[in-house]
Amino acid sequence: MRRTPLKPRSKKMARVYNQRRKLVARLLEEKPYCEAQVPEVCTGKSVDLHEILARSQGGSILDPSNIICVCRACHNFIGTEVQKATEMGLRARRYGRGQQGTD
Repeated sequence: MRRTPLKPRSKKMARVYNQRRKLVARLLEEKPYCEAQVPEVCTGKSVDLHEILARSQGGSILDPSNIICVCRACHNFIGTEVQKATEMGLRARRYGRGQQGTD
């Protein structure tokens, strides 16, 4: 199978991701403990940032009010258990309930 190489990131997006890297470092330093704290899942130490309102739904990757610091186990839970995570307030949808399958 022949694959097309990925296009390089635009200068504009490169600047956004440069800001994102700084934000990630700052937030993980400020919030070393998982903010999701999913019962029977959480390991305690935050290592990832999770956007409550996904980029595909119009969420920002640079808005600290849209971001929580989570452990890897809780981040996996949020990604796989979409309906439960939404009910817990760990995910949001731009247009209300809609389809609760995958985002």
